[in-house]
Amino acid sequence: MRLVFIEWVDSFGCSSSWQTLEGSTPAIMKCRSVGWLLHDTKECKVVVPHLSEENHAEAAQQGCGDMTIPTQAIIRMIDLAIPESVKQPVVNRDGEMREGEDV
Repeated sequence: MRLVFIEWVDSFGCSSSWQTLEGSTPAIMKCRSVGWLLHDTKECKVVVPHLSEENHAEAAQQGCGDMTIPTQAIIRMIDLAIPESVKQPVVNRDGEMREGEDV
């Protein structure tokens, strides 16, 4: 799966009570989502920000927080890169961080 940043537009507003229409100010909301691109068609994209590990011995891969975005609402979609080597920080008992090992 690809890791992506998606900028998209959504509806905005939705009053909670009856009100006059004279003061209505139409607007759209620009939104941003980051996640793993699970589904990619000309109709919609599905991004999932949280994934479990792929090859766990006891459980199939799972995801949480999936968002379906209509393709027509997308302003731009950018592929994100993950560095091949990432230093995982280590926190000692005193709460101090130090550089750890590659993960």
